[in-house]
Amino acid sequence: MMEIRVHSKGGQGAVQANRMLCRSIVQAGGYAQFIPAFGVERKGSPVFGFFRVSDAPIRVNSQVYSPDLVVIMDESLLGAVDVYAGLKPGGRVLVNTRRRPDQLGLPDDVSSVGLLDAFGIAGEVLGRSIPNTTLLGAIAAFVPGVDRERLFGLIGDKFGEANVRAAKRGAEELKVHAWAESAKEAE
Repeated sequence: MMEIRVHSKGGQGAVQANRMLCRSIVQAGGYAQFIPAFGVERKGSPVFGFFRVSDAPIRVNSQVYSPDLVVIMDESLLGAVDVYAGLKPGGRVLVNTRRRPDQLGLPDDVSSVGLLDAFGIAGEVLGRSIPNTTLLGAIAAFVPGVDRERLFGLIGDKFGEANVRAAKRGAEELKVHAWAESAKEAE
């Protein structure tokens, strides 16, 4: 089972995006679970959620305390929230940013980091900087077992063809960097 924690800000579409990702995995015959964690936060406040994906039934129903992957939908959360808390050694990180990996304060034992300018892509394709569908494409490229075409179909049904284009660009433009070895070499 892969456990994921998603950090976002209210209004960026994280809940809708993760529900759609969960639905695509289940429709493809896998098992997935999304647990949003938000209360009375206002638009722009930090929010997070927990996601599990597996090829077997998921019996646990709790927060994710030691994620295999952390998704950061807004780089402004770096430093404002401890986004790397509990990340497993060898875990992976996906960040919506224009920064380089060495500018993200990554733990040394992160195995890889995926970078994507989802705000820029969404602004170009959608005319507004809501990163959720662009990041869905990146997540589909970064997480094993996600059926991209099924996910893109769900995005099109729910949000329209422009969002499918944004998701496809997210999958295509994701840049993945090995990190643990880079961090060791820098010492």
